[in-house]
Amino acid sequence: MSKNITYKKAMNELNKIIEEIQSSDLDIDNLSKQIARAQELISLCRAKLRTVESEVKNLENNEAGKDA
Repeated sequence: MSKNITYKKAMNELNKIIEEIQSSDLDIDNLSKQIARAQELISLCRAKLRTVESEVKNLENNEAGKDA
């Protein structure tokens, strides 16, 4: 899995996979591969969201410390 993929690109790819799965056009072998890729993308997006959340909390804490 590429860690350099942007959140937006990961979400776009994930949405495409979901559409393919819902359309039932995938055979069982490709379905398995797409599900595995979707899990990778979900993990990547969660990690990026956690990072941003942590950065926002740090910023808030720094700003609160300046006010004290």
